[in-house]
Amino acid sequence: MGVKGIGHVYGIIHAAADADLTNYAYFKVYAGADSTVTINGVSVTMAKGSDIDIAVKSISATAYVYVIGEPMNVITGDVTLSNYPAPW
Repeated sequence: MGVKGIGHVYGIIHAAADADLTNYAYFKVYAGADSTVTINGVSVTMAKGSDIDIAVKSISATAYVYVIGEPMNVITGDVTLSNYPAPW
């Protein structure tokens, strides 16, 4: 995914403990330290500095683990993200 028009660049990063799966869609998990985190119900051991590309549906509140993605309105919103119709 990523910001529309820019490949592989995401708009937000949250600590796993602050993940808001209602208002954000996360597509990458990053470990800032050696950690074991539960992602989508699976326990995953991650090395410091590693990341995983995955659609995050659930994540445990694990220190030094971060989720990266986009606000839902970027994913589901109109291309222009405005009140005006798309210019085509």
